[in-house]
Amino acid sequence: MTDNQSNSEVLSIRVMLVDDHEIWRDGVKSMLKESEFLVVGEAGGGREAIKRLSECSPRLVLLDIRMPEGDGFEALGKIKALDATIAVLMLSTYENPTFIAKAVAAGASGYLLKGCSRDELLGALRAVANGDTLISAEDLVRSLRSVSEATAESTDLFQPLTAREQEVLRLVATGLTNREIGSVLFISEGTAKTHIEHIIGKLGVSDRVQAAVWAARHGLAS
Repeated sequence: MTDNQSNSEVLSIRVMLVDDHEIWRDGVKSMLKESEFLVVGEAGGGREAIKRLSECSPRLVLLDIRMPEGDGFEALGKIKALDATIAVLMLSTYENPTFIAKAVAAGASGYLLKGCSRDELLGALRAVANGDTLISAEDLVRSLRSVSEATAESTDLFQPLTAREQEVLRLVATGLTNREIGSVLFISEGTAKTHIEHIIGKLGVSDRVQAAVWAARHGLAS
């Protein structure tokens, strides 16, 4: 390796690609050419990514959600546990509010769709590299509120759910804990617990598991 190559790598922002489709990884590498981002490692699944993390030492990880041998959410949690300074940008074909909420709760810095353009990808990477979070609280809440009035006022309910209760129920159905729900919605863990107690009462179910089942049956959970 020449001195110029060595200096170039030092100045570059190190990126790791995690996706089970090699064609997609090749496409991203092509998009990152002649930019400040250097792909230093690749993995085809979550477990492989964790094994290779220490040898690659990336600053950013581009992480798919649906993969064999450990999905992206599982990998995200392990990456942040190993090194909280690594920024993770989730890329997916699914524009799913519950996926976005789960990614935020687990510490992702952003969530992009795989159809994004080169400019959109570079812009997102630059923002995340600067410490920004791409998912605003307002955007997330707006997504969580995309539930029909018919569902919120279902005849199965003893009382209608408020807008906030709809948001909380959707997160419960995603499998988030009270603490994670609180962090996503910027409320305390105790407030999240109170909302869930009210939801359980309004649905006429016995626990949060049955509440999640109700949410899935009525289209609040994907």
